[in-house]
Amino acid sequence: MASASACGPFEFSSKYYHVSQDGGVCVRQTSFFEGKPVLNQGVGYSVILGFGAFFALFTSFLVWLEKRYVGSRHTSEWFNTAGRSVKTGLIASVIVSQWTWAATILQSSNVAWEYGVSGPFWYASGATIQVLLFGIMAIEIKRKAPHAHTVCEIVKARWGTSAHVVFLFFCFLTNIIVTAMLLLGGSAVVNALTGVNLYAASFLIPLGVIVYTLAGGLKATFLASYIHSVIVHIVLVIFVYLVYTGSSELGSPSVVYNRLLEVASKSRTCQDPISHKGQSCGPVGGNHQGSYLTMLSSGGLVFGIINIVGNFGTVFVDNGYWVSAIAARPSSTHKGYLLGGLVWFAVPFSLATSLGLGALALDLPINESEAGRGLVPPATAVALMGQGGSILLLTMLFMAVTSAGSSELIAVSSLCTYDIYRTYINPDASGKQILKVSRGVVLGFGCLMGLLAVILNMAGVSLGWMYLAMGVLIGSAVLPIAFMLLWRKANATGAILGTVTGCVLGIITWLSVTKIQYGRVNLDTTGRNAPMLVGNLVSILTGGVVHAICSMLWPQNYDWSTTKQITVVEKEKTDLPAEEFKEEKLIRAKAWVVKWGIGFTVLIVILWPILSLPAGEFSKGYFYFWAVIAIAWGSVGSAVIIVLPLMESWETIKSVIMGMFTNDRLMEKVEELNLKLQTIIQAIPEAERLYLLEKGKAKKLEEASEQHSSSLPA
Repeated sequence: MASASACGPFEFSSKYYHVSQDGGVCVRQTSFFEGKPVLNQGVGYSVILGFGAFFALFTSFLVWLEKRYVGSRHTSEWFNTAGRSVKTGLIASVIVSQWTWAATILQSSNVAWEYGVSGPFWYASGATIQVLLFGIMAIEIKRKAPHAHTVCEIVKARWGTSAHVVFLFFCFLTNIIVTAMLLLGGSAVVNALTGVNLYAASFLIPLGVIVYTLAGGLKATFLASYIHSVIVHIVLVIFVYLVYTGSSELGSPSVVYNRLLEVASKSRTCQDPISHKGQSCGPVGGNHQGSYLTMLSSGGLVFGIINIVGNFGTVFVDNGYWVSAIAARPSSTHKGYLLGGLVWFAVPFSLATSLGLGALALDLPINESEAGRGLVPPATAVALMGQGGSILLLTMLFMAVTSAGSSELIAVSSLCTYDIYRTYINPDASGKQILKVSRGVVLGFGCLMGLLAVILNMAGVSLGWMYLAMGVLIGSAVLPIAFMLLWRKANATGAILGTVTGCVLGIITWLSVTKIQYGRVNLDTTGRNAPMLVGNLVSILTGGVVHAICSMLWPQNYDWSTTKQITVVEKEKTDLPAEEFKEEKLIRAKAWVVKWGIGFTVLIVILWPILSLPAGEFSKGYFYFWAVIAIAWGSVGSAVIIVLPLMESWETIKSVIMGMFTNDRLMEKVEELNLKLQTIIQAIPEAERLYLLEKGKAKKLEEASEQHSSSLPA
């Protein structure tokens, strides 16, 4: 090991350098994770299997408590929609958890390592606005398709079978892409930190998710998502404060700033992010003065555009977000999505501004292959905290992968159940049959998740490549799906043509630009920024333009009557007041979410970056301010997402606790008595019932039944 003086001015990173044997030349370590993993395999299997078993049992127990003491009926409707009465805090928590992928934790820090401060910002802003704007769609579902179970049910009701088949394909493709990214990132980090076999990790990670999703359906997913969000945000706050206040190696924005300047002073030959041609520059080609401390970054901007396009696809075309909107109570839908988007912003922004920039400030020897597999944050965590940091990061990642994975299971299950089985196989299916099919799909797709990750790993597909390519593949469906609920003139022909031609032209353009610019088409060249940018833009714009032109030439002039006729299989009792469903209240909610959703979109995508451009290369004071924003956003967002769901559900929590410590059979006895009264009333012959109604006796029985029903805890 060379001394600090032998290897130049980077005293803080000298442990990653050594003096060669042939002349004392300072040589840098080529890989951070070379050699033995930080943790042994036992720790890796303990985290995967231990956490999986814990959440499977604990979440199933919570669902059982709700059934026993709150009176939830585990019907097919409840399994797939959670009763359509979920409150704001839990919806926001679900959105945060659902949108926190492995890529959110891993890829955001990778782009910080690649582009500097602009990377975390463009990752966060470019993937927040979709959730903010989806709040508009969520309110429109309540207005125009109040009994829908999936987005494709709405497509069929409005545009017919052909469009239904096309959008089913794109929804399934979206679920496959998201699932692939979850397991690619998760298995890569588990393998790098613990040495657990890559393929074994791919199959073992989804196991616990399958169990609790089978047991409790969407509500179990929501409860698990809340717990996962709590853990993710606690670890997030630990890492952010570690880098900027508590670490002995970094510990303050000033130290991070100075070290980023030192690292940037090392000149080398690099590649421009647009042309990929070699040039003499600082660490980042395309950045102002080659600095990591600037928003003037062509590479960061290009990534931001790709990020925006791709993530519109994975929100608007992912049935999981539609299912969450369907599950929310009408008065909570728009608020839940707006709050969830704002809180989620902190996960990539605050985390990558700490762990991603921390990797640069420590001058860690991370190579491009490791970064592409999402290993920047675990490298920083290990460098700062050793084994403790790797366990925290592993825990955080496991929470993200399993929580988002459970959402994908329900999304695929509801599509298969309602859009294939109930639509084309058994239109008269009973609730029990639908529940059986739903659980069968959860089990089947859960097993296929592991197989998919293994295939992609064997093919050499990385998390970074998949993240950039998703917009090319599914972006064309975004605007047609938005038009479906927002534009009465949008027609079926335009939706089909726009979606299909947009996808095909996007792929052709992507591969053509790759071939023209680099002379060869492979995973390396197709994953570069220029062809990805062009392919993403062609896909989403073609889909929207073709659909718009067709709809203006042959307008449908739709009134949403058929979408309102979508039926439920089993009628669910609701305690929601009638005013929740009033049209005027929903219109006010839509106006509210349009105002705030578009307002925050303009703020974080346009105003914020424009206002930061005059700073050029950040001064120490400006970077200090930037770091304080990251710390504050992460801290406040974490507090809100942890506390609010508990406050909103406090009455239910008290009811469960009272039931556990008083007469835990009371609920069952009341329910049994209620059923007996209903049975007596229904058994009375019609003529005699009319006579009794005149005498008021049957009426009293019904009133008694209602009183027993109303005595159930809310």
